[in-house]
Amino acid sequence: MKNRLFVLLFFLVISLISAQNKDNIENEILSYTNSQTQIISKGRLLLADSFLEGDLQKVDEVRNYLLKEVDSENYIALLPGEQWLISYWTGEFYDVIDSVNYYYTKGSTNYEDKIFPTEDRLYYKLVEKSWNELEKLEEKILTSGLNEEEKDFLLLHLNYMISGQPLNTLTQDEINKMADLFLEKHPTGKLTDLVKSNIRFRFEASNWGFAFDFFMGYAVQNGALSSQFSNGFALGHGFDVEYKKFSLYLRNYIGFTKTLEEMEVEAVGWQKDMRLIQYLPEASIGYSVVDNNKLKLSPFAGIGGVAFSPTESDINNRPELEDSQVGFVTAYTLGANLDFKLGWNTGAIFPNNKTYWFLRCRYGYTMPQMGSYPGYEGNIHYFNIGIGGVFRAIKRDI
Repeated sequence: MKNRLFVLLFFLVISLISAQNKDNIENEILSYTNSQTQIISKGRLLLADSFLEGDLQKVDEVRNYLLKEVDSENYIALLPGEQWLISYWTGEFYDVIDSVNYYYTKGSTNYEDKIFPTEDRLYYKLVEKSWNELEKLEEKILTSGLNEEEKDFLLLHLNYMISGQPLNTLTQDEINKMADLFLEKHPTGKLTDLVKSNIRFRFEASNWGFAFDFFMGYAVQNGALSSQFSNGFALGHGFDVEYKKFSLYLRNYIGFTKTLEEMEVEAVGWQKDMRLIQYLPEASIGYSVVDNNKLKLSPFAGIGGVAFSPTESDINNRPELEDSQVGFVTAYTLGANLDFKLGWNTGAIFPNNKTYWFLRCRYGYTMPQMGSYPGYEGNIHYFNIGIGGVFRAIKRDI
């Protein structure tokens, strides 16, 4: 009985201590004031109000206090973009250049482990007012004591700052054109590399590309082949490796034909109208002579093989057919690809004009070397139509 009473008292005391501790934490949270986060939040609010009222002296005072007294190794009072836009308004242009240069070359990692300010509208309002009064800010830059390169850089950087989020006032292409003008005017300036690496973002397609297609087609036999085998439909797929204007085509062509007369192949009799599989594997090299936003024309030449073989069902019925076929023999091929670019959007995959879907028309003239199969000399014309895509990665143009 005493043991039970002791256990009950023990759990009662633990419960009371836990409840008291919970109340203490709750009271501490409710009475928690003057934290770094609160000071930063209120300081940013005062800064935003002063900025919207046009009180740049107060903006300067609050900005300096936040950066010197509040910003620390653990807390961020003002983000770099906010500091730069404020400095444009207060006319501290040398500070902008030094800060931008330091941030992009050394200081961006300093922000990774810090506590960021709570979300507010300060940056939005800075960008919005800077955009609405852009000419005023640009005039301040042009009438400053900076040298020509520094003025041109700040004009470019200011437009870059207000071009993206949150207003999206200018496209990256427009910024790139402005950057190109700066680089053309200052090809070896002290700020040239900064513009190339951090403001101009232009991408171009890689020299290397990969493509695939699935096709159907029709093969026409000529010469002695035309008296032995019928013309027939085909299915297949291809894989391309591209480098600049050159293409390596790897193709697996399977045709459907039949015998036109009785024949004996490797001591095995083939009946008339016997169904056959026609194999035309191929590896060829092409070179694009026309390549625009509508079509691509590529003559090619290559090597492959040709064979005529019984179907699997006939082999199952007549096992002696398994080792009976005409070929494989080496074959040489000449022809041309004509790709019609379909214009379907590929921006979500690779945003460049060298990545696209296509409708491919292909003609090939295949010349099998039938010297070891007397009576089967001849050549093959094939026509294919298929659908596929070519994909090229993008790389930064610096």
